[in-house]
Amino acid sequence: MDKYKRLTLASCVFACLSASITNAETLRFSIGEDPESLYNVATNSLTANSVINTYLLERLVYFDAEGQAQPWLAESWEVSADQKTLTFQLREGITFHDGTPFNAAAVVYHFDAIRDPNNASPQAAKLGPLDTVEALSENSVQFTFSDPYAPFFNMLAGEAGGINSPSAVQAGGAGYGRSPVGTGPFKFESWLPGSEISLVRNDDYHGQVRADAMNQGAPHAERVVLSVISEAGVAQAALEAGELTGAGLQADTIGQFVDHPDFTTVIDETATNLVFLEFNSAKAPWDNPEMRRAIGYAIDRKAAAAAAWSGYASVALSPLAVGIPGHDAEIGVSYGTPYDPGKAAALLDELGWVDSNGDGIREKDGQAAEFLIKSYAGFTHITRTLQVIQANLDDIGIKAELETADWGAFYPSLLEDDWDMDLMRWTSNDAGILTELFKSPGHRNKLAPNPAIDDLLTKCDTTLDPVIRFECVANAQKALLKDMTIVPILTSWDVFATQANVKDYTIDYLGYLLPGDVRIEE
Repeated sequence: MDKYKRLTLASCVFACLSASITNAETLRFSIGEDPESLYNVATNSLTANSVINTYLLERLVYFDAEGQAQPWLAESWEVSADQKTLTFQLREGITFHDGTPFNAAAVVYHFDAIRDPNNASPQAAKLGPLDTVEALSENSVQFTFSDPYAPFFNMLAGEAGGINSPSAVQAGGAGYGRSPVGTGPFKFESWLPGSEISLVRNDDYHGQVRADAMNQGAPHAERVVLSVISEAGVAQAALEAGELTGAGLQADTIGQFVDHPDFTTVIDETATNLVFLEFNSAKAPWDNPEMRRAIGYAIDRKAAAAAAWSGYASVALSPLAVGIPGHDAEIGVSYGTPYDPGKAAALLDELGWVDSNGDGIREKDGQAAEFLIKSYAGFTHITRTLQVIQANLDDIGIKAELETADWGAFYPSLLEDDWDMDLMRWTSNDAGILTELFKSPGHRNKLAPNPAIDDLLTKCDTTLDPVIRFECVANAQKALLKDMTIVPILTSWDVFATQANVKDYTIDYLGYLLPGDVRIEE
């Protein structure tokens, strides 16, 4: 579940953001908790890294609207033929907020800090088999791996990739996390623990150097104040009262703002979460892909989206979420299982599961089609999705018993054999999630070896070039759908509302706000 995964996206944080219209020169946002540090080497907190990488630090690359890696602080890069060396040419003339130069030495310092065991960085695992980082010249840096590591581009564009000023890190010592220094559009000003973090405009900002940014110069706003507000409902109430310029919306409340003349809704449909049904393939009948396929055709995904997310979700036919680079919607259309209860019933008939007793429940070889679906408790959207699935299966003669427990009890229980299906939700920003979840034996040790899938996922994970890797990831999606390893159901959207006079509130592919674009129209 995304709540418990390191791979959760920044987009989840922005569901809590809000802004103030009390002063058109100040944007007042809320964060859900007080960060423990604003040094991305020292923290893996989603809240902290959303602040760090939205306003203060920049990365070598970003992902465009098509999910393609594009140059940012880097101008270009080259991948060696053996996929083990990645060489970046950096942009010249960029300085940190403290006036020191951004260069290859700064990049080396940052990644060496993550790798230094004395720092015990929670980001270290994201570097994979990285052996060395070397400055070849003032503006050229080379990463060398012991084995090709495909997720590296996503790491560079994500929370671990923001580059800090080495001079500031050294001067700040243990206290650096309370006064970070980057190259971003805003500079750190002050931090009142438990209350608010204040940032000021970087008037000397070099420009976004990103094609997806509308404003290529210094930010429109003079200041950003990040207030600690733990309750999303409190932020939403302030939005309705006109005290905030924007806030993330809960699914049940979106309808209050859509088409309302006083507000503008902003919908990010390229989210990276996936709700899916998976199987205990270690036991019959779930070891048969055609049985799994029948379940796929039985699920009314549109009904689940309507019931659980008020329709603010995308039907998922692919095992890779729409917002993850490499997602291919056409593959889902060609190889997926769109809602077709007639086809589901026909498949069950062919497999010998029939209603011989006339009681509405199919059976085969004396076994009734009565199966257990497990999931985690405490989330309305999961409960409602389970109820839709239960009704869908009942329509085709399968009785589903639902069992939920808190995550700490539910997830370990999947290592046992007393279940048939489980409803899962996972969030990631990299296609490597397919390997983590579905390369045998799978994340719950229930998948038998399948070379058609396992070898392909290994190839995808060891293909560093993004374009070539996308081709591999497309083939992996096909293989998983042919095998019906899971039944993809939906991806929920991130939805925001702003006051009507807020313009250019833009969320990028990985879910980060482009703060330099945001402006208040007087």
